[in-house]
Amino acid sequence: MALAGVLFLVAAACHTPAKLQTDTGKPGDVLRIWAHSDIQPVDEKEFFHYETAIDDVVRNLPRIDLALIAGDIVYAKKDADRFYRWFLDTRAKARIPYWFEIAGNHEARDLGAYQRNIGKPLHYAVTVDNILIIMMSDEKRTPQSEISQATFEWWKGLVAANQDKILITVTHACLAGSGLASALFPTMRLASSGRFERALKEHPVDLWISGHNHLTSSIISKFSRPSAFPHTLFVEVASIHLTALSGIESYIFEFRDGSTDCLVLTRDHQSARFRPFREMTHRLRVPYRKGDGTPEILLPGRHGMRGGVEP
Repeated sequence: MALAGVLFLVAAACHTPAKLQTDTGKPGDVLRIWAHSDIQPVDEKEFFHYETAIDDVVRNLPRIDLALIAGDIVYAKKDADRFYRWFLDTRAKARIPYWFEIAGNHEARDLGAYQRNIGKPLHYAVTVDNILIIMMSDEKRTPQSEISQATFEWWKGLVAANQDKILITVTHACLAGSGLASALFPTMRLASSGRFERALKEHPVDLWISGHNHLTSSIISKFSRPSAFPHTLFVEVASIHLTALSGIESYIFEFRDGSTDCLVLTRDHQSARFRPFREMTHRLRVPYRKGDGTPEILLPGRHGMRGGVEP
């Protein structure tokens, strides 16, 4: 792991910092996804963490098409409804038209409150243009992130049947074999990761987005592309919650029409800047094809629903 960290730093030192590609091409050629997790304010005094990020988005990050939240919106079961209402009111200020969330380990303490306020099932998929995003929540209140066998089989079937699309999986914890530093700790990774890893070797996904690990990107890399899964970039998008070991960080995924390159940028919302040398360009299995950009939610065993994604 230490050697991997050194190699990452060496590569970063030789890399030119990227930026949102607002100055090239036609604006309509690009799809931008804002991904973050672990908002979880303990009390009202911590509301400014997420509000700082939203303010930065409003002022400096135009044309974000949709947002993904990889779990842990609230902190505690007590008074959760009030904190969900604050979250929904705060995110509305960003003027991002579509939001897709999953439940993390904190939501798993009261999944009823999560579903009542967020208005989405624990697992579902989203199609936008030729991208399929598969969202899987923590389903049990246990030390490890738990995803049921039925949900796994649903995910596996979608991945196998949609290899002609750009595939993104979103979970709260990472896979044990992801190569991310947090995977070294049992409570920071998905339980029974091996079933996912075996499926990935046969039917890969392009991006696996997770949260849960609050350490800032200045301490450990949030990117991994292990040799066992050469087509998959694993990205940890936590944390947007400010602590002594984490800043108010999030990630932008940029897809350009006709291109197989996905640009991933690290955003420091406190300084309102992208972090130089904390970026990645990932080669997708198929090129992105721009459509009308309207997401469709796909529920297990049911037909999709166009639009109507707000709770």
